[in-house]
This record gives sequence, structure tokens and C-alpha cells, in this order.
Amino acid sequence: MRGAQLGVTAAAVVVVATIGGGCGLVDVFLPTQVTVRLVNNSDFPVELTMFISDEQDIPEALLTSDEFAEELTFTIAAGATQSFTRDCEALQAMIIDDADLDVALGLGPETRSEVQRDGDDFSCGDIVTFTFDHSAQIVDFDVTVSVQ
Repeated sequence: MRGAQLGVTAAAVVVVATIGGGCGLVDVFLPTQVTVRLVNNSDFPVELTMFISDEQDIPEALLTSDEFAEELTFTIAAGATQSFTRDCEALQAMIIDDADLDVALGLGPETRSEVQRDGDDFSCGDIVTFTFDHSAQIVDFDVTVSVQ
């Protein structure tokens, strides 16, 4: 009986030591990435510029500068979806700075999102979805953000 208790105690010490070291068993269960989905629910292509930063508290004016943040551009066909992932540490803040609905010859309404920040708006392991849509008259073009 005493040998069994020593075995359990030794196993518990190994598990606690592994967890305390910040690596090992716990890391297997913790999310390490954020997924971003760009969903075009409109009838026309959407061309967009997005900025992401590894600084959670970066001011919006700096976030929308390619000197201080990573600039990403996408063209999403009507009815299509594009996705990408980043490590949680690399994606702390993001914004759709300019999204253009290409109705004809590059003309059409535009929109942008609010800044989305880790901790306030999303967390590590989340799926952040930006959905683009327009009114029937194509005068309103919006982006909505949801988090799963």
C-alpha cells in the first residue's frame, strides 16, 4: 500500500513540475492561434485592406500604418470566404481599414471595422469572423464582426 502511495505521489510531482514549467501537458490543451474568417455575403467582389499587430494597446492611428503593423490585402469573390490563422502573440489587434465593394469598374461603396483587440473583443483560440454585406439598393455596405 505504501509503495502505491509513493508511486501516485511521484506521478503527481512530475505532473505539477511539468505544468509549473510552462510546457508539457497543459500546453497540449491550450489554444495557440486565432483564426480570422473574411466572409463576403454580397453580390460583388470585396477588396479590402486589413492591419494586424502584436501590440494589444496600439493606437488606431499606428495600427493603420504599415510602419507599425502588418498590412494584409484580400480580394474576396462574391459569396466566397477566405481564412487565415496567426499565433496568439502575433495577433493582438486588428482592423479592416478599407473594404471596397466592386460594383462596376472599381466603383462602389466602402466600409471599415472598429479595432478588435485581444482580451476585449476576442481571445486566443477564437474564430473572428468579418462578414461583408450590402442592402438591396447597394447604397449601404457594412462589415459585422462576430466571435466564436
